[in-house]
Amino acid sequence: MTQQNPSAPAPADDQAARVAQLHAECRADYQQAAANRAANAGAARDQLALGRAHAAEAAGR
Repeated sequence: MTQQNPSAPAPADDQAARVAQLHAECRADYQQAAANRAANAGAARDQLALGRAHAAEAAGR
């Protein structure tokens, strides 16, 4: 029985599959980062609106 060397070069098909897997992971990471940026921007707008509402309320007293 032979053991496979994990550091041995992979066949071309395995390399192509690994490259495709890495591209998919990168796309998923990019999409998650974009979603986080959108959520953070929404939270910042909410905080700004809340701050303005509080300022307006304080000025009206």
